Parts: sequence; structure tokens; C-alpha cells
Amino acid sequence: MSRHHSHLNSTVAILSSYDGIVPFAQALKRFFADQKKYGSTDRRQIGDLCYCYFRALRILADDMSLHEKILLSHLLCTSEHGPFIETLKPEWTQYIGLSVEEKCGKFGLDFNNIFPNIEATEDSIDKVKFSLAHFIQPDLFLRIRPGEAEKVKQKLDKAKVNYQQLDIDCLVLPNKTKIEEHLQVNKQVVIQDYASQRVGKLLDRVKDLILTSITKLKVWDCCAASGGKSILAIDKIGPINLTVSDNRETILRNLKTRLHQANIRDFNCLNIDLTDQKMVEALDDYDLIIADVPCSGSGTWSRTPERLHQCSIDEINNFAALQKQITSNIQSKLKPSAFLLYITCSVYKQENSEIINHLISHHSLKLIESQMFEGYEHRSDTMYAALLQKS
Repeated sequence: MSRHHSHLNSTVAILSSYDGIVPFAQALKRFFADQKKYGSTDRRQIGDLCYCYFRALRILADDMSLHEKILLSHLLCTSEHGPFIETLKPEWTQYIGLSVEEKCGKFGLDFNNIFPNIEATEDSIDKVKFSLAHFIQPDLFLRIRPGEAEKVKQKLDKAKVNYQQLDIDCLVLPNKTKIEEHLQVNKQVVIQDYASQRVGKLLDRVKDLILTSITKLKVWDCCAASGGKSILAIDKIGPINLTVSDNRETILRNLKTRLHQANIRDFNCLNIDLTDQKMVEALDDYDLIIADVPCSGSGTWSRTPERLHQCSIDEINNFAALQKQITSNIQSKLKPSAFLLYITCSVYKQENSEIINHLISHHSLKLIESQMFEGYEHRSDTMYAALLQKS
């Protein structure tokens, strides 16, 4: 049996045993930890086959065997000739150079069905480009921190790392680049998707609009998670009086570590359930609240394509209800004329513009600016952000 047959059979075994309880990346890592026989090349090939399967699964016929689905999904997601298709399906090599649309046409597939409930996404999204982006693995993006640009590029050039400069402080690299081998992550650069970096333009608006009498903004990053938005806020606005919070102790420990790596040591860290109105009411008032709220993550499913098959309408409804509850609670902690920056990595109206409309109609808030940061032109995630000000 050829190595490629072995990879196909291993992929079948992994996919057959995956129950969806944990993210697929964790399940795959666990499988390889238990099966020591696979080298790095084997792991990479098998992993790629698995992810291609999840990318294309929604448009494949139910009566196809799992082997057939894996083979066809790999063809749809690859644009380069390689031994896998040439060995197992040599008659398909003629199709490899075709576009995804052309390949789908050859096999009678409708790529428009790749993304669930696409008609419920924000109007500004190009539905065709967005759908097709899910056949491609997104790139790795770095945000260069202030004053580090020259040193960062010198180190990458010396190590002969392939990169492109996408923006004045944004570099794009191949997804599997081990950047921590070359740079001080969080101190020199932040691993941050391009859409997240572009949210920084709304922080620039805050800096422009804030009262000159306020010398040091009081900022609350209320769903801080790994702290990426906190670091971005400091890099954009300058020194701030920072409070970060989350309701998961493990996340808070990792958050503290990351902020320290970023040379940020002056901050207040809180374990808070934002759905508990009394806990929120006990807090101080703030000049800026950053709310990167829990969401479906639908703008990031090209990175985690298993989610294309897991997220239901009920789950979206639950997230929207949670978002309304959280934002209604936290907006009460805005000082007069203060700002709320609402962020999701969702593409659904129900989690984005409809939440903003609800906030405006039920609270003393006005919309300054909102934007969908589409990622399909840049091989990045898609995010939504809205800046509101308390009346």
C-alpha cells in the first residue's frame, strides 16, 4: 500500500472518530500524540486532508463514501499538482488548475451552499467571494508594535522568512510559519488577524474624539480573552488606565502572562460574569469599554471549517440573546460622552447590526461608525465592529 493510501485511510479513521465535542485541532493533536508512528510530513498531509474535507463537506453528496469525499474535497481545495491526486485519482489531474467554481461545475456541485444561512449575513458581504474563501486556509498575520518595525524586518530577512508587508504595521506570512523562533511574540509583534488589526481604526476615532481634558483614558476590556484588543488599544491610544476582565480563571492567567510579555504591567484584572447585573453595577465608570463579545465565530470558520457543520440557528439565537444581555449591562458603566466599542467575529446580522439597533433604541447611545471588515480579499477573517457614544 502506498504512502498516499495510508494517509487516506488514516484520515478516514480520524474523521470517523471525531465527535465534535472539542475543536478539531485538539482532536487531531490528541490523535497524533497517541499514534507516534507519524512523521511531520505525514501529520501535515493528513491534517490538510481532514481540513479540506470539512471545507467542502456541505456541498458533497450524502451517498458518497468517506474515501470519495476526502478525495474530492482535496481536489476542490488544492491548486497545485501533487502526488496524492496523481496516485489515487490520476484522471482528476486535468482539473487541478481549474478555479473552485469550474471544479464544482465539473462535478455538479453548488459552492453557494458552502456557508450555512448565508442569506442572514450582513448586506455588505459579497456572498460569492465569502463562500469561495472557505476553500482556502487563511494566512498568518503579524501586527508590528510601535518602534519595532526595523528590527522585526531585519530579523525576518536574516532568517530568510518569507513575508509580505500588507499595511504599515502589518505583515502576512504563510500560515505554518513558526514565528516564535525568530521574533519576541507580544513584545515585538502580536499574532493578530488582519481584520482584528483593522478594528484599530475605530480606536483611532476614539483618540480623535475624546475630550482633551482627559489625559489618561479609563478603559475596560470587558471580554478580554487573550488580551489582543488591550494591547491594540495601548498601541493606538497610548498610556491608559486599563481594566481587563473575563469569567474564566485559566483565560485570566494566560491573559496576565501575555500582557507581561507585551511589557504591560499596570492593569487591573477582574473575574466577572457580565450577565450578572449586580457584579457589573459594582464596577467603576469608564471612558471607553471594549466589548469583543462571545459570538458564533462565523467570520473565522475558514480557519476552523468543522464549525460550518456544527453551528445551528438555535446557537445563533442564544449568542444574540447573550450579546444583548452583556451590552445592556456594560453600557451602564459608561461615563457621560464615553465610548463603547462593540466587536464580533461574526458575519450574521443578528449578532451585529441588529444588536447595535437594539442598543440604540433601548439606551442613550448614538452610533459613531460601524464597519464590516471583510477578509476574503486578504485571506483573513471577517469581523464586525461598531463605535457608539453615550449621549
